[in-house]
Amino acid sequence: MKSNFPKHIAIIMDGNRRWAKRNKVSEFEGHRKGIDSLINTVEIAGKMGIKYVTVYALSTENYKERSKEEIRGLLYLLKEGYDKYRQRLKREGIRLNFIGNFEKLPRASRFIISKAKKELHKGKKGELTIAINYGGREEIVKAAQKTIDNKDPISEANLNRNLYTASLPDPDLLIRTGGSKRLSNFLLWQLSYAELYFTDILWPDFDKNQLRKALDYYKLAKRNFGS
Repeated sequence: MKSNFPKHIAIIMDGNRRWAKRNKVSEFEGHRKGIDSLINTVEIAGKMGIKYVTVYALSTENYKERSKEEIRGLLYLLKEGYDKYRQRLKREGIRLNFIGNFEKLPRASRFIISKAKKELHKGKKGELTIAINYGGREEIVKAAQKTIDNKDPISEANLNRNLYTASLPDPDLLIRTGGSKRLSNFLLWQLSYAELYFTDILWPDFDKNQLRKALDYYKLAKRNFGS
């Protein structure tokens, strides 16, 4: 029987730029406020008993299509956010993980990712996974190629073993803020049986009450499905 409370939630954090425009601040400040919302959400989720949180920080499409200036700003925030919240995450017992195609990221960004994973790998209370330069289709293709290279038969189990998220349980609930109702190439394999919750709330305004609304939706949805 499925639990009526999720073990793993996935989040598409949409709306930082619109929040910035609405509040008459720079897009950079909107993304910075989004990081604050992320850390607060991870802490609240942990206190509620949700062990795994996986978020979509930067898609492969955005990495290619957004201006170089915006991408530089986003990657700078990766370092700034880690420096700001490193001790807080360590204190809360949060393990930090990253998934995506890091080969095309600047060397400085790859260094921060490696450093963060190394310094926060001992967390036992929860795990935050950040998808950066990530695409679900690309992930599946890479998993299939790795399976073939290993001379293993193509099967669900073998593909799953070669995904970026092999060490994680599949998400039970997807939350997308910002009003759009699509997956946007996020965790296409892993979200096959997840409940999907969409809200018009912009990500920087997502708080404890908004998380509770998503969890209430999940609980009701679980009661409606047999297995």
